[in-house]
Amino acid sequence: MKVAVRSNSPFPTQLLQVTTMTDLMNELPASLGRQKVAFLWLVCGTGNTIYAAIQILTFVNRQIDGSGAASAAFDAMALWYFGIACSIWIIPALLPLVTRRRAAILGSFLLGTFLVVTSVLGGVFDGVRDGFHITATAIIAVALPGACAACASWRLLRVTDVSASLVNESDI
Repeated sequence: MKVAVRSNSPFPTQLLQVTTMTDLMNELPASLGRQKVAFLWLVCGTGNTIYAAIQILTFVNRQIDGSGAASAAFDAMALWYFGIACSIWIIPALLPLVTRRRAAILGSFLLGTFLVVTSVLGGVFDGVRDGFHITATAIIAVALPGACAACASWRLLRVTDVSASLVNESDI
């Protein structure tokens, strides 16, 4: 809301932006929605990290049980992949917090859904090799929170009252 304010100064009339309580109350649901989406994607990323740790420990345990010594299954490249794959999960959570643009929320939805689908598919294929508990862990720790996060992202994307300005008036 812009209000014209006259003062006794020699300067021309200046427009000041006045934030009213109504403006704040209109912004509150969208802000809470963005925080909810970010939290759900973080829960999903944490579930993926738990799933990946269980998968690696199960694989190493089977290698030790089978041959008496752990094979060199995890070289430096595999460890780099693990670190990058677990770190990428922060992006879908950060996008709704950093910006209010619909494109960023859509990007969060698409990237997060892609990560969920690939992690669950990897869990199913690894579950065939290492045991059903790997598949169950992927479904419980990644797919369930991922479905909730994707639904919340879609709901936030469908909100028509989301303003196009950025947090702290920055531009990305």
